[in-house]
Amino acid sequence: MPLEWDLIVFLFISAVAIGAALAVVWSKEVVRSVVFLALVFLCIGFTYVFLNAEYLAVVQIMIYVGAVSVLMLFGIMLTKRRLLGGDRCE
Repeated sequence: MPLEWDLIVFLFISAVAIGAALAVVWSKEVVRSVVFLALVFLCIGFTYVFLNAEYLAVVQIMIYVGAVSVLMLFGIMLTKRRLLGGDRCE
């Protein structure tokens, strides 16, 4: 039984989403975790395309990847970080 191309692409996107989700949890830096989370949101949007829910895919990509991820990045960049000794990070 030959594999169809859409199944291969779906499995690839699913594997990337799972790998990025694991990278979100295991990443030591918060900014990298947000970037991996944006990749997870993007893969979920592509998964909606395979389910023939194009509108939901566009909404997923525009709101979660575009707005939520950028909002999280701005929130991280605007907070003051401190080192373990109490000194402020420059």
